[in-house]
Amino acid sequence: MEELKAHTYKWYEFGCKDASYLKTKEDYANLSFSEKFLLKFHLATCKYCRRFVKQVNKIDSLLRAVAEPNKLTISPKKKLAINQLITENLTKK
Repeated sequence: MEELKAHTYKWYEFGCKDASYLKTKEDYANLSFSEKFLLKFHLATCKYCRRFVKQVNKIDSLLRAVAEPNKLTISPKKKLAINQLITENLTKK
């Protein structure tokens, strides 16, 4: 099997595609010092990539909340209201 080679980035060729790739890679693997630097530098200068990073972070946090349902809590009042709605809808049929 062919071994994966590390990609070397040049600061003047680093664009939004590279930034989005590194942001995604950052979630699954450690970035090298130069990759971290280039990503931070690009994010400091590109509002679109900053927005992308915010969106990715929001999606990640929502997925973690769904994956860990024990952390989600519903107040007793809301539970009672939901149970009443379910009971009302079941009795209508």
